[in-house]
Order: sequence, then C-alpha cells, then structure tokens
Amino acid sequence: MIDAQTAKPLRKSDVLVKELGEQTVLYRAEGQAIHVLNPTARLIWDLCDGQHDLEGMEQAVHSSFAIAEGHDVCADIQRIVEEFSSKGLLEEKP
Repeated sequence: MIDAQTAKPLRKSDVLVKELGEQTVLYRAEGQAIHVLNPTARLIWDLCDGQHDLEGMEQAVHSSFAIAEGHDVCADIQRIVEEFSSKGLLEEKP
C-alpha cells in the first residue's frame, strides 16, 4: 500500500502516451502492454511527476471533476496509483 503522507509517485519515462478522444492509451514496450485511461486516471497519471503526493492529487481531482458528497476520492487515487505501480508504469523507490 502507498503511504498517502509521503508518496510522490513518478511515472517511468519510457511509457508512450497517445490521446484517443476522451481516453488516453499508455504503452510500454517492456511487457508489451497497453493501458487505457479515462479522464480521471489520465489526470492522476499526469500528476505522477514525482512532485505531487496523494493529498495534492486529491485536491487536483476535486478541482477538475464534480465529486459526489462523501465519496472517498483519496482511496480511488491510491487504488489507481497502486495499479500503475503493479503494471510497472511507475519508478520504484530505492
């Protein structure tokens, strides 16, 4: 699990990004996998720049999208970031 207080995820530089309408496709030659992102996941991907922690990502999501009252956005962001990590799309911590 990613530590919401200290994690500043960083996307790998060898991931190719292609826009297809409202979806974004990520491709990484290693593993030959394609990942399709919706607009919310794309925003989170863009924020995986090594500068934003999960709290900063949550603020950006709230600023960019209408969120239902009481929805746990932080848990969604954490799940998406963990998915990026498990797919080998993020740099590993030393």
